[in-house]
Amino acid sequence: MRKFLHLFATAALMIPSILHADPSEWPGASTNGNTLNDLIRRLPVLSVWREEELRRLSSIQEMLYLHELRMRGEGLPGEVAEVFSENYSAIISALVEDRITEDFGREMLSVHRQLIGRMHLWTGKQVRDENFPVEVIANLYFFLTELEDNALPLADVSPSARTPVVNVYQAWVGELLAWGRECGGLSAGDVDHIQVKADELERFEGYYKADGVMQGNERELLHGRFLKLSREMIELLAR
Repeated sequence: MRKFLHLFATAALMIPSILHADPSEWPGASTNGNTLNDLIRRLPVLSVWREEELRRLSSIQEMLYLHELRMRGEGLPGEVAEVFSENYSAIISALVEDRITEDFGREMLSVHRQLIGRMHLWTGKQVRDENFPVEVIANLYFFLTELEDNALPLADVSPSARTPVVNVYQAWVGELLAWGRECGGLSAGDVDHIQVKADELERFEGYYKADGVMQGNERELLHGRFLKLSREMIELLAR
């Protein structure tokens, strides 16, 4: 998976009211540079003096990192974990590179989470069907093939219609919501609020990309909505 996930941090620098902490100075914050946590650990903070908000953001960062490790198969048998990690990376990469639609990406991530859940249920059983991991791996390769068949080659994606900064943020928000729903890390009200705002961003992205080309003013308008949502997200998560 390409190292493009730092782009959100670059975009966030455009928000003058937000101060940034150096992620390298956070204990335990640095993780595999090729993971979705590249984005999480660079989440901008509101103020170095607002300790309660810093604690809240740092805690969410850590829980989301654990969520990502679970999505990559942590705790599962080695070969199964490797294929889960490969599948997860492939989906996120295709989303960020505009090679698949958001709807198809969400569908693929939903299937991925279901298979992860079933594997963890299997590992907790005393009497287990030893063929089940083989079946799960076969399913993962089937869905990887589905992804490859439905994803555009990167060369066929018009650079004028690509929005990697917005896409990586949308991928992060999607995983944030999945984590919040799964473990109750976010209240129902917070989940609904984030979902409404994320849907709004996606809807306008669709409008601007409808003709296959994003004009300069359309890209600026989309980024205006993206930056507004990022501010609201940070304020909400830090409460």
